[in-house]
Amino acid sequence: MKRPVDLIMFDLDGTLADTGHDLADAVNYTRSHFNLAPLAEQVVYAHVGRGVEHMLKYSLPEEYPDHFHEVMGIFLERYEMHLLDRTVLYPGVHDVLDHFRRKRRVLVSNKMHRLTVAVVRGLDVENQFDAILGGDSAAEKKPHPALLNSVLERFQVPAARALIVGDGDTDIEAGKRAGVITCGVTYGLGTKDDLIAAKPDVMIDSIAELSDYFC
Repeated sequence: MKRPVDLIMFDLDGTLADTGHDLADAVNYTRSHFNLAPLAEQVVYAHVGRGVEHMLKYSLPEEYPDHFHEVMGIFLERYEMHLLDRTVLYPGVHDVLDHFRRKRRVLVSNKMHRLTVAVVRGLDVENQFDAILGGDSAAEKKPHPALLNSVLERFQVPAARALIVGDGDTDIEAGKRAGVITCGVTYGLGTKDDLIAAKPDVMIDSIAELSDYFC
């Protein structure tokens, strides 16, 4: 039996869009600036989802936080110039957003707000959302529930009628802490083991399956 929802919150990186290649490129460009060897993309992916600060901290040696302002500047300059080189929507995203067009659809990413908007605008889905929130849109990033709570309050939707869809344990933990229904996607940048450990209410292997579980 399908569960009725009034509001769906979507993560971006690894959930709606495959942003991994361009993120890894910018990380490795930053590493090359400091004469460091490139990391395998999967190593970078392991740190996507908790915000750029977290990703960079774990993609550089321990001494580099002392130069973090410089590191951030190099990364952002590269990434903003190459946001959409290889970033694409996952198959089925357009259809799912259209299927749930009568619901409130909100993007809740730990990515900086301006970068989140730039990605969805470049992928021509910006107008599919009632609101777009980034990691700097609230006092705390996911897994803290602040972003999700602000959405629930803004649209006056009870948690029991709201859903978060994400590929990472941060999304699921944030959802549980906010009291909303949680759906994990296994095809993204997060690992399936971490997702299983987070115990989402539903797990799907394709975004297209969302309409099989919710209405």
